[in-house]
Amino acid sequence: MANENNRSEWAAAFQRATWGCAPAIGRALGLSPRTVQQWGQSDCKKRSPGERLEITMRIALDHRKPHDALAPLHLLASRLGYRLEPHGDHDGSTPRSRSIALHASEAMIEASQAVNAALAAQEDGLISSEELDEVHRECDEAIEALSGLKRIVSAQR
Repeated sequence: MANENNRSEWAAAFQRATWGCAPAIGRALGLSPRTVQQWGQSDCKKRSPGERLEITMRIALDHRKPHDALAPLHLLASRLGYRLEPHGDHDGSTPRSRSIALHASEAMIEASQAVNAALAAQEDGLISSEELDEVHRECDEAIEALSGLKRIVSAQR
């Protein structure tokens, strides 16, 4: 199911995510650091956790409604402080039913939450790692919302 390109993409993603922290991840999962490092190698014979999850979700999508099939992804995103939203149909298009005004409103809300998180983080003069993570999450969500606005505007020209 997973072709070589998918395997390379997953390997690159895991290499980026685990760089320098494979021993800590291994301890947390009861695995050797070498096993964790292998997830970042496209020539590894075993599938990475990302590949396994993708295969599971693809099969589940064939048998379940998308909301149910993707429940593990939504749970993971939520636990990490993110929110998953579909980009549109599987062909990559943006649904026409969502107006530019709605996307603009969402982008403004997300941007304002990012600014508020940054201002709150510096209130006491010290920015903790938790506060920094919150600012990064809020900025990522704002960028995602602005990208959605850009897509819908481009699609309607």
